[in-house]
Amino acid sequence: MSEKLSAGHLAGIEPGSYVAADSIRFTIDPMGDKYLLRVSNEPEVFVLHMDHAALGSRVLKYDTGSTALQIAGWGGLTLYPDGDPTGLPAVREGDSEPPRLLNVALPEMQAAAQDEGQHLAYTRQLNVVFLADWDKLNDDANARALAFDALQNVARGIDRFAARDDTRHALAQHVDTVKIAVAKNTGIALNGKMLVVAIDPGRGYAGRSSSRAVVHALSGLLKVRQAVN
Repeated sequence: MSEKLSAGHLAGIEPGSYVAADSIRFTIDPMGDKYLLRVSNEPEVFVLHMDHAALGSRVLKYDTGSTALQIAGWGGLTLYPDGDPTGLPAVREGDSEPPRLLNVALPEMQAAAQDEGQHLAYTRQLNVVFLADWDKLNDDANARALAFDALQNVARGIDRFAARDDTRHALAQHVDTVKIAVAKNTGIALNGKMLVVAIDPGRGYAGRSSSRAVVHALSGLLKVRQAVN
């Protein structure tokens, strides 16, 4: 082990399905120099980037910079779920199949945008309209698939952010529209009372923000302490 560490060798990350605490199941799949994380019974796919840590270990982080997983120098893997800063040891159960973006028709995405607005009105008493670059998405199935995924992430992020009275009030005061915009980069900005969420279809899953990034961005834009990391 000391020879490996002194030579700068890093812990291996083996793709597949894992279980932590005998109940939390998740999968890890490579995507270029990043990894895709899916937790069982949760719809979102998270893109994790790698960072180095002490003693030859690796840390996989969300797009907000918070830690999702750590792989020790000898290969042991630890999952860091919300609310458990000490982490949970995880073991590999088997292989996994990488996730794929859903191919949806434009009317399906438009209906989903309306549904998300209605859901937030019912659950959080928020009046938010979801829009997108419909003309661009109509002729580009790849962009439409990513935009549909981004739409769901934004709706989840807003729902999580609005779980408290103060954050819900801040949203109601400053945001009445969300637009998914096709661009050559990713980002979240506030233009008047419109939250503009830029996506880059050429980067696949990495070309959109996670629900965690939405919460993080709203916290900064609205100057309210974030609810999750």
